[in-house]
Amino acid sequence: MRGDQYAIALALIEAGEIKLGLLACPLLSLHTKHSGLLLRAVRGQGASLAPLHGAHPEPIQVSPVESETNLRFVESVESGHGNQTRQAAIAAAVGINQASLRMDSQAKYAAVAAGAAALYLRLPSPKTPNYREKIWDHAAGVIIVEEAGGKVTDLHGHRLDFGQGPTLLKNQGVIVSNGALHDRVLAALATR
Repeated sequence: MRGDQYAIALALIEAGEIKLGLLACPLLSLHTKHSGLLLRAVRGQGASLAPLHGAHPEPIQVSPVESETNLRFVESVESGHGNQTRQAAIAAAVGINQASLRMDSQAKYAAVAAGAAALYLRLPSPKTPNYREKIWDHAAGVIIVEEAGGKVTDLHGHRLDFGQGPTLLKNQGVIVSNGALHDRVLAALATR
């Protein structure tokens, strides 16, 4: 309704393991000339991106950590969806000096998977520290980032557990990275 990013997300989960994921992001362009992107991944087969208008899908990879001056991180537009102050501090601690790219939905996962951002942080809001994420808000994005070479855990470094029902009951917060930054983010979280 606001004209912000949104995603149609589908995932197949069997026995708690994500087998495939699709993200359709009608307003997202990232580093392509097309507005409207489709990302997909199948476990063990990589991730791809294609314009929604039907062009051939191309493989995608997360960003390498070559030049920290070009690193970006993404977070939710809504301040109640995370601890934006702490998220900014963690990003700065790992060398990300640019302001966050704020967007709604699993489009944030698409930004990391396609290399437009190196980090997505969703740390619990101080207003709701015991909140647990819903699996449908993360499953498709998780497999796409992992198959693009990235890493996804909770703020304690545990894999997200999709076998506990509709919520990520055993996980607190979500860290999505290009993989290379992940250990540095976890270390920064342990001290801040």
